[in-house]
Amino acid sequence: MKLELSAKTAKAFVKAVENMSELCLLVFEKEGVRTRIINSDNTALLDVRIPAASAESFEFNESNSVEIGVLVNDIKDMTKSLVVKDTLVIEYNTGDPTWLILSGNGVEKKVRCKNATLMKRHKSPPTEHKWSMSLPWKQVKAFLTSCAKSPTFEILVNTDRVSFLSKTDDESLSLELGSSEIDLHIEGQSLSTTLTPSHFITLMSTTSAKTVFVAKGERDSIIEVEWEESGLSLRGWVAPRTQK
Repeated sequence: MKLELSAKTAKAFVKAVENMSELCLLVFEKEGVRTRIINSDNTALLDVRIPAASAESFEFNESNSVEIGVLVNDIKDMTKSLVVKDTLVIEYNTGDPTWLILSGNGVEKKVRCKNATLMKRHKSPPTEHKWSMSLPWKQVKAFLTSCAKSPTFEILVNTDRVSFLSKTDDESLSLELGSSEIDLHIEGQSLSTTLTPSHFITLMSTTSAKTVFVAKGERDSIIEVEWEESGLSLRGWVAPRTQK
């Protein structure tokens, strides 16, 4: 099996995964490569896919999918020296399943795979959606970064707008986007969910400023997000903040 990625896609993949977990379970299949990781406190889950069409080259001739346990830093180390026109090659031989071979810029690195049978498989959580919208990450990130140290923020969805709200004893922050700007769809009049800023930022860490992502949710429910980035297809879920 062999996967060759552009420097841009390889770096985006590492950034998405390293902020969630130290280990990942790479799944090679005919459609491409995928992984699903969860953060340390089990509040955010991210599904990352590299479609075969997004790779510079992709070879997979197995009849079934193949799982490989990998330490994220092993891949990251090989991406640090990559520039725009470089590529990262990932090779795995099912006849010698102990090793994963990474190569780039003439350097070859052979790393010991982690025991895939001992790694957890994370299922996507059950969700119901009563609202959906397409949000500009640049504005949302600006809001979240400004309140990153706050314990909570609120997403308040009304028929004509969405409001991002954060309030502490010392300050209050807000971001409002009109329904026509974000292709807002809602069942009902007003639905609110409270989240933790840092969890949302971590989930979306590989997202660039120009990216528009789709968000879906209900009242006090798991928020689901989807977006495309640098050849990756990403889908994430973040848990609501429990009010005490």
